[in-house]
Amino acid sequence: MKNSSMFYIQSHTDLSAADFKVLALLYQPLMGLEAHALYTTLYQLVNKTSRKSYQHNELLDLINLKQTDFLKIRQKLEALNLLVVYKKEDDYIYQMKAPLTAKSFLVDTIFGSYLQSEIGEKNVIMLTDLFKMDMIDIEGFENITKSFDELYEFKSLNLLSVNHPLQGRTTNGGSHLHYQFNYESFVDHLSERLKTSQLLTDKFKDQINKIAFVYQFDVADMVAIYESASRGNKMVSFAQLNLKAKQHYEEKHQLLTVKRKDLPMPTLIDQVAPQVIIQKYAKTDQQGLALQTATQLLERNAVEPGIINVILMLVLKHKQGTLPNINYMEKVLHDWLNKGVQTTEDAIKFSSSLETEYEQKKKVQRVSVAEPDWMDDYISDLAKMEG
Repeated sequence: MKNSSMFYIQSHTDLSAADFKVLALLYQPLMGLEAHALYTTLYQLVNKTSRKSYQHNELLDLINLKQTDFLKIRQKLEALNLLVVYKKEDDYIYQMKAPLTAKSFLVDTIFGSYLQSEIGEKNVIMLTDLFKMDMIDIEGFENITKSFDELYEFKSLNLLSVNHPLQGRTTNGGSHLHYQFNYESFVDHLSERLKTSQLLTDKFKDQINKIAFVYQFDVADMVAIYESASRGNKMVSFAQLNLKAKQHYEEKHQLLTVKRKDLPMPTLIDQVAPQVIIQKYAKTDQQGLALQTATQLLERNAVEPGIINVILMLVLKHKQGTLPNINYMEKVLHDWLNKGVQTTEDAIKFSSSLETEYEQKKKVQRVSVAEPDWMDDYISDLAKMEG
């Protein structure tokens, strides 16, 4: 990067006081003071001035940094999904992304676990208290809120077309899947009474896509699942869809085959559906529950599907075909991530090292002693580390 190179800044939304609080108290311990300063400086440049482009040497002078230090700090923002960088020859575009909410940062992503590993449990407890909400007890009250569909006639599923970009948050959530379910066909096959405004949201579309991927359901399957989940409900939750998907799978008890592909192992594991793995390793009467857990694991953690697939194979193999609950599985996943697993290839290598370690322990065990479940020991060790 040349100091004289130009960069353009884009921000999709204005930040609130709550956003800056999250940046200062949750993100800053991970990225450091200088990265926090860089983010706020870029935000001020794009929001408080009429200029759209700058030279890098202007920015470096503003924040008093050398180019090498600047690149390291900028990459921290990229890694935390606060900045997306595009390059064309000597021109750069910096797209700023809004921070996660406190809840999403601490609970719904791996950032919370990583933060605890960096600053300790006591400090995390102190920080969570600063974001605590005082909720009014609604027990005994009836929810009489009107829904969109009760007041407005739903005539079309076509979204409003606007020929220019609009402000709006763009934060990550959930796993990134290349698999694409035919959502338009799914909507077309629904009866008119089920076509509610919920179908317009990207989040709901993503949930349908994930369930179809995990269970390898086609359009007809997903229509039946949605109809079943919609009975008596104005809005369908992901939990309801997941439950109905599990029940539908158990009733249908599909036996699908996978075509052999001449692909590298990480690519193959990335693309195979969790359902295929569960059919191979899970007990028949446990497959529906295992698929439900796998779907939750994909929904709640923004990691490559291949990482989850490797964990599914390892745990099912050593738990005799029974997949433990979601809390157990997330302890394993978060430990792998904290130990540096970032790709499917990383997960395969880390899994192999755990297997090797297990085999070595078996060799030194006495025959007279019952063989322990090393996966349970592994989780027990994690619990002690958290305590």
